[in-house]
Amino acid sequence: MSKDGLPAPKDLAEFDSELKALEANLGSADEEQRAGYYFYKGKYGLAKMQTNPATSGELLKPTIESLEKAIQIEKGTGDNEYTGQIREQIYPILKSALVDQAIALGKQQDYKSAYPLFEQVYRISPRDTVHLYNAAAYASNSQDYKQAIDYYKELQQLGFTGKGVNYTAKNVETGQVEFFPNKTTRDLSVAQKTHVEPGIHREPSKKSDIVKNIAKLYLILGDKENAKKAIEDAKKANPNDVEILSAEAQLYLEADDYDNYRKTVQQILNQGSTDPILYFNLGVTSAKSGDVEGAKKYYAKAIELDPQLVGAYQNLGILQLSGEDEIVSEMNNLGTSKKEMKRYDELKEKRNEMYREAMKYLEKAHEIDPDNTDVKTILGNLYQGLEMMDKYKALKNE
Repeated sequence: MSKDGLPAPKDLAEFDSELKALEANLGSADEEQRAGYYFYKGKYGLAKMQTNPATSGELLKPTIESLEKAIQIEKGTGDNEYTGQIREQIYPILKSALVDQAIALGKQQDYKSAYPLFEQVYRISPRDTVHLYNAAAYASNSQDYKQAIDYYKELQQLGFTGKGVNYTAKNVETGQVEFFPNKTTRDLSVAQKTHVEPGIHREPSKKSDIVKNIAKLYLILGDKENAKKAIEDAKKANPNDVEILSAEAQLYLEADDYDNYRKTVQQILNQGSTDPILYFNLGVTSAKSGDVEGAKKYYAKAIELDPQLVGAYQNLGILQLSGEDEIVSEMNNLGTSKKEMKRYDELKEKRNEMYREAMKYLEKAHEIDPDNTDVKTILGNLYQGLEMMDKYKALKNE
């Protein structure tokens, strides 16, 4: 036997022979013997997977089934000889194997094969609810939307938020930041000098993501009523929960329902939120609804809250050009009479003033994000229109 109580690789053949002998007499075995058979069959399967990881795909399911049978038999007898060992010794090893395989499949984008493995980890250890969340995300990625909805709903019933604190430190040998299960383990690694730069990573709540994902998945399935109901049910329990309101707002935004979007966002803002993205999105929806002045106000507020928000500067710059098409169209239709030439000059100056106003915001956006090609394109057009060729050439040569 190896140090973890599993058959050592050299013992596998002998272990296999003993299992076959036990299986031959299983029909006449009592409950205690049957529980022992399934227990050792599970241990044998796990040992084989550890010896040859390539067998995991075919052995995981029967191994888990064998261990669960042993537990179920002992439930009926009131015994705990094997159950304790399975839960305390074998399941942790099995969970690690399941998670490793699920992650490997995920890296190959084989989400359909991966998500049942994450679910199995959760079923083995119901305290590890994060793996049910992983199962939901992977099921969604595999386009098994109904299964993903079921997982997300189960997470809601469990009150899962995913909020927590992770302890981190950089591995000296690999240079990679690693996560630790607790502060004590992390600090021990730092004390042993295998790791440096201890830190804390705080996981934000996933509560609103779950509500939003359920609603979005229903929308993908064409079920708008259940999408709305998912939000409404969440609001009944927590009518002023900002996370749920944010999910509702996102749902309205994706459905192009701008009126209800603005109403919902206003509820969030009334509760003291200072999220610049909310103001930015209000600017977007206001602009799409034709409220240019309102959009300008919201973009300005977003910039006040986050002076580095490139999109707000960019959109605010573009809004300064509202009405440009009508001005250019009128300029192009004018003749060459003295009166018309005077009108042309007036319109050109009006257009140039719009360009100068837009330029101020777009130059700021370019300063923050010099690689933004959309900003550079618009800014280049403004420089050309204003006959600022030196600036235009400098921009092109960046």
